[in-house]
Amino acid sequence: MSHPDRPVRAAVLVTPLAHGRQHRPQVTARVGEQVVVPGRVAGVGDLDQHTGLDQLGQPVPERWRWTLYVNLIFAAIAVAGALIFIRGSRPASRPRIDVAGAVLGGLGVFLIVFGFAHAETAGWSAALTVGSLAAGVLLIGAFGLAERRVRFPLLPLRVILDRTRGGAYLSVGVAAVALFGAFLFLTYYLQTVKGYSPVTTGLAFLPMIGGLLVSANASSNVLLPRIGPRVLIASGLLTGAAAMAYLTQLSVTSSYATGVLPALILLGLAFGMILAPAINTATTGVPPQDSGVASALVNTMQQVGGSIGASALSTVALTATASYLTAHQASPLALETAAVHGYTLAFTVSAALFALGAVLAFTLLPSRRQQAARAATTTPGTVSTGAGSAPGAGAATGGSAPGTSPAATASPAATASPAATDGPAAGASPRGAACPASASTR
Repeated sequence: MSHPDRPVRAAVLVTPLAHGRQHRPQVTARVGEQVVVPGRVAGVGDLDQHTGLDQLGQPVPERWRWTLYVNLIFAAIAVAGALIFIRGSRPASRPRIDVAGAVLGGLGVFLIVFGFAHAETAGWSAALTVGSLAAGVLLIGAFGLAERRVRFPLLPLRVILDRTRGGAYLSVGVAAVALFGAFLFLTYYLQTVKGYSPVTTGLAFLPMIGGLLVSANASSNVLLPRIGPRVLIASGLLTGAAAMAYLTQLSVTSSYATGVLPALILLGLAFGMILAPAINTATTGVPPQDSGVASALVNTMQQVGGSIGASALSTVALTATASYLTAHQASPLALETAAVHGYTLAFTVSAALFALGAVLAFTLLPSRRQQAARAATTTPGTVSTGAGSAPGAGAATGGSAPGTSPAATASPAATASPAATDGPAAGASPRGAACPASASTR
């Protein structure tokens, strides 16, 4: 039930009509009291959580849940492929599971994402919002302390404290915050303002996918070896900022060809310039025991960043929409104009985030020469001396003589042993003989 003295509490959620041709919604109640339109429009926070009815007393459609089952098809294919093609081997000594790290890290990330999501409906000053965000930050801090103490950490801190890898992770996280929010608001814009069907909206995003495919291949195979990750990833972030700045010019009457398409192409090119080089940079020179977590952390930053971006930018957009509706009188296009106003403000914040990411990337990531030197001194097979593994393993994996391996020369045991300096004579030392053989077998 609506009350005459109650303002719109956050904003409006607009979805196309469920039946027949897509029509633009029209306001049928005064702005400032309660916004009600034909179709599916309800004040955020006014949805009856128990009956599943909106303010018009109509059931909220839940057919969207069926789209989640599409992922099961791809998951089944992946599981079948893993069972057929992947051959696993058990380690000689099975490491213990880092239960404390899993609990602290999982709860910390959950509370942070929940805090941003709760701010969308309750506001930033709500006790649950502030408490969730504060508790999440504290748990992440406790997670970091716990990872320093356990023998087999879930996330070895040496992985993220490395400047190059840390810069790559930050670049992916910031890009995900800005980019996934743009997906959400562009979808809203195309369906609720322009009246596109879901299928047409999906097809409208295909140019971005094309730009992503071209950019990712060109970046990893051609550009990264020539200009290095610093310039390449920073350029991708600046390209994303330009695309978001272009989207801030959208209006109710903008066309897809001139208002949306150029930005989608730029976004595809930008994400390809960011993601592929970031993955390459984050996994270069990683010790074998850390390779799994180093690569998985790229995907984690992408997913967590997307979740935070969708929640935080939704809060920004909904607040701007509500403020616009409160300040302007009702008109046939007031609802759509207010919605676009909120979307463009979210695009502005995304552009600023992309620009911030470019500054961080240019500051933290190495140049082409630095990256080449890093790859030469820390080969993918090199194991850090603190890991307690055999010296010379990296040399054997890289195919060079143990005497020329940086790992071998840095190890006191290797320097003292003649076998470490004479590659073919490694069998003269019991320790030196065992190491190259085991590494070569691996």
